[in-house]
Amino acid sequence: MRIHFRNVLIISVTGITILGLFLVLKFLMAPEIAKANTNPVPEYCIPIELQAIDTELSKDSGATTNKLLIEKKAAFEKSMEECAMLATSHPPAEKPEELIGVMQLTLTPLPTSQIILGIQKNILLPSGDFIPTSESQNNYWAGVVNGQTIQILAGILRDQDENWRENHPEWEEMGPQGAVEVVDQNWSMVALMQTPTRNGYVHFVKECNSSLLLQADDGTMFVFDLAKFIFITSDTGCQ
Repeated sequence: MRIHFRNVLIISVTGITILGLFLVLKFLMAPEIAKANTNPVPEYCIPIELQAIDTELSKDSGATTNKLLIEKKAAFEKSMEECAMLATSHPPAEKPEELIGVMQLTLTPLPTSQIILGIQKNILLPSGDFIPTSESQNNYWAGVVNGQTIQILAGILRDQDENWRENHPEWEEMGPQGAVEVVDQNWSMVALMQTPTRNGYVHFVKECNSSLLLQADDGTMFVFDLAKFIFITSDTGCQ
């Protein structure tokens, strides 16, 4: 009888102790729960699916479907509350006002490509209707004109007339329309000039005074004035 009474006493004391601990923990966590409920829920804590479930429930699609949706909604809301509690318990660290000890992002500027002056062979890409001559020939010139760095590309102009073979059969023997494109040091176009006659691709031959001598595929020579950015007659001594 004494043993039975002792066991009952031990069980009662243990139960009271557990109940007391539960009440204490609940009392301690109450402020946090209340804080999570009163504070606005962060956007990242709101599941995207919750809005879709609310939309489906508003349609009243059926008791069976609604039951499943309600269960899912309850689960999402619970996870949302837990997320809000964690956000309240562990807020993001504040940024230091003076940024002391914070490594600042440093950007290392890329080296500016150096423009080499003179006539050269270069790998050039088409620009609009202008198609540069292949790098197998002197297709590029760079120099200083009126105190500014200028670049000139040699090539042809793309034919705008799609039916040029029918409308201009004479062009077949003449070849493409030669042209030069003048750009500044930042590759912004300054001028686009075509050769006086249609003789195919052009390339640079030499530089003389303030002019450039170019030659077309069929051997025709052209002189380009660097001061005016126009083709001129060849009686300037540049030949």
